[in-house]
Amino acid sequence: MTRFRPALAADEPAWQALLGRSPAGDFLHDWAWAEVAAFDGQPQRRFVLEEEGGIVALIGAQERRLPLGRAFWYVPHGPVLDYADARAGEWLRAVVIGLREVGRGSRVIAAKLEPRIEADAPGTTLFARLRPDPRPVQVGQTRVVELTDDEALLASFDKDTRYAVRRSQREGVEIRVLTDAFDVAPIDALHGLVVETQRRAGFPLPPLERYRIAWAALGGVGRASILEARRGDELLASGMLVVEGDHSFYLFSGSRREDAGEPKHYASYLLQWEMMRRARDLGSRLHDLWGIAPAGAGPEHAWHGVGLFKKGFGGREVRWAGTWDVVIDPTLYRLRSAVAMARSAIPGRAR
Repeated sequence: MTRFRPALAADEPAWQALLGRSPAGDFLHDWAWAEVAAFDGQPQRRFVLEEEGGIVALIGAQERRLPLGRAFWYVPHGPVLDYADARAGEWLRAVVIGLREVGRGSRVIAAKLEPRIEADAPGTTLFARLRPDPRPVQVGQTRVVELTDDEALLASFDKDTRYAVRRSQREGVEIRVLTDAFDVAPIDALHGLVVETQRRAGFPLPPLERYRIAWAALGGVGRASILEARRGDELLASGMLVVEGDHSFYLFSGSRREDAGEPKHYASYLLQWEMMRRARDLGSRLHDLWGIAPAGAGPEHAWHGVGLFKKGFGGREVRWAGTWDVVIDPTLYRLRSAVAMARSAIPGRAR
């Protein structure tokens, strides 16, 4: 028999254990990520599904408050459960029922589920009774690299990437690993490089405080580290690595562009290589490069360049299954959807 209930502080070890061993889990459901969600203005409501005294599903619902005391829940890369298990359908039904029951009492219009399962996985059929949403919140595709031994891993890269890794080493670039989450200097320096990189690409600039909170939360429990690529005292590239059980994630990253006439140091390539090696040494089996342009996207796509960079590290392209809504208040849900469609149809309106 299953039981859907709010998660308690005492559940944290079991929560993290299931997250770490589940292919459907990543840092967006890490217990510590709730601090980042709160900073984003979407405090997390944690729920678990129990069966025979053990936790079989995790639901971290980020709450967005709406006018008149209503709310909308979003479950990023969740629910987390074993979608290959024969009982997965029963578990998902219990989760949906639980969300509806609790959601009605909290005046929630709908709960958006965005599971971390692949588009062609059998588990996608479990969501057939829910309402699909063609507008995912998270990036819909990524590249995942299997972390083997050094020789096999390097051989899986394309020749230009292998050259860049070795050339960076010859250029005297060295990698520094930082794990002290009480030290804000590494995250501040990383944020500075991210801002420089994002500004070049025309992307929105992330707030420094959000990076500090993520570093303190994930680094403070030993699941995040910052890797810096330096040449002498000069910081050339930096990135954050997060490890959840046998999965690792390339979270934040930025790099300095060489000046005109300055030799290329290929620091970002060496940084990623050493990040994969560290992730493997910490127990990761699969490394998620976290977001690429959709298949078939051309040079005009904002993520085209970063996608080419990540493609050089081999692995395989993964497309996520999609997004589904658990409708809790049908009347307001239909009204909200109609208003959104009307707004999107206004000529010249920015989307």
